[in-house]
Amino acid sequence: MPSVVESSVTDSIGIVTIANEHKANALSSDVISGLLAALDEFCSQDVRVAIIRARPGAKIFSAGHDVSELPTDGSDPFSWTIPLEKLLHKVREVPMPVIAMCEGSIWGGACDLVVSCDLIVATPTATLAMTPAKMGLPYNSLGTSHFLGILPLHRLKEMLFTADPMSVEEAERLGIYNKVVPAEELEGATMKIAERIASLAPLVIQVLKNELRELGSGAPLPPEVFEKIESLREKTWRSDDMQEGIRAFFEKRPPEFKGH
Repeated sequence: MPSVVESSVTDSIGIVTIANEHKANALSSDVISGLLAALDEFCSQDVRVAIIRARPGAKIFSAGHDVSELPTDGSDPFSWTIPLEKLLHKVREVPMPVIAMCEGSIWGGACDLVVSCDLIVATPTATLAMTPAKMGLPYNSLGTSHFLGILPLHRLKEMLFTADPMSVEEAERLGIYNKVVPAEELEGATMKIAERIASLAPLVIQVLKNELRELGSGAPLPPEVFEKIESLREKTWRSDDMQEGIRAFFEKRPPEFKGH
C-alpha cells in the first residue's frame, strides 16, 4: 500500500506531504501518525524549517477528520479527535517554524492544522470551511478556543453556524494567510520564505517561536513557562551563533549560523 505521508529534507528544510488522495487527503490515523513521525524525525536532524503540503495540483488540501474512523456505537467521539490534537500540539511545540503550503480547499479539522502552523502560503483555491454543522458532528472545544484567538467572534460564529467557506481574499485580509500566490508560484514562494528563515539564527528563532506561542495565548505565564523561555534566551545569549552574528556584523559579511 502506498504511503499516505511522504517526507524529505534538503538544505535544513524538511518537507512533509499529505498523499492520501483516495480519501481527499483526510487526516486519518495513518496520516496523523505519518505527520507526527516526520516532525519527530525533523527534530532529530538539523532541520530549521518544516513545510506541510499536499501534492502539487491538489483540489483538496485536506478534508479534515477521517469520518470513516468515527465511532458508530454511540460512544463519545472525543477520543476520535485526540490524535489530531496531538498533531496540533506537535506543530506548535516543535522548535522550528512550520509553514503550511496550501493548494486546494481546507475543511474541518484541517483548518485547525493549517492555522496551527507558524506561517501560511496559499493559492487562490485554498478556501477555509469549518463544517461540523453540515456534518452533524460536534466540534471539539480546544479547536473552537483556538479559532477564538484568530477570528473575530461574530465571524467565527458565521463560519461555524453556516459551514460556508471563507474566501482566500478574506483569509489574507484578516492576516490568516501570510501570502497568496498563483499555483505555479506556490512552491517557489514558500521555499523563498523557508530559505530566508533557515539562513538566520536558529536558536533565536526557537526562542521567538516559544515566546510568541506562550504570549499569544493571552493567559498569564506560569512561572515554569517563564523560566523555560528565560533558559532558552540564556542559551542563545551564550551561543557561538551570537558571537558569529556580532563578528559578521562588524566584518560586513553574511553570518554562518550553526545552531549552537
